Amino acid sequence: RLVRHGTGTWVPMKHLGRGLTTPNQVLRIAQMPARSFSVAAQPSELEMEKRKKRLTWRAKSRGWLELDVLMGTFVEKHIADFDEPKLDLLEEVLELENPDLFKWFTQQAPVPVELVKENEVMKLMMEYVKTDHSSEFSIK
Repeated sequence: RLVRHGTGTWVPMKHLGRGLTTPNQVLRIAQMPARSFSVAAQPSELEMEKRKKRLTWRAKSRGWLELDVLMGTFVEKHIADFDEPKLDLLEEVLELENPDLFKWFTQQAPVPVELVKENEVMKLMMEYVKTDHSSEFSIK
């Protein structure tokens, strides 16, 4: 719908509500190029970031201090490089029971061979646990 502007020209009514006072301002708005947004990429990245934060929290909050420290620091160190399939593997590791993980990490029981072969993240975590991390856990 057009309305007569104070300058005597006709302008679309929807533009007057935006504080546009002259026909030249209305014309400039009408001539602006349309913006295109890549909506599909943004939620995917956002969802990936949310998932990484959730998995980090799960690794740091298992309820056993030793596992919280070992698994939490491992995840903080490596999760930025993990893609979707590795996040799935990490989730599988986080589903394992605390007593089993503790026995495997302290070498009280052997890690099932098929678990290490089929789960690359578990293999990385076992290598991480076997290395010395005393500098990472120092009290400041």
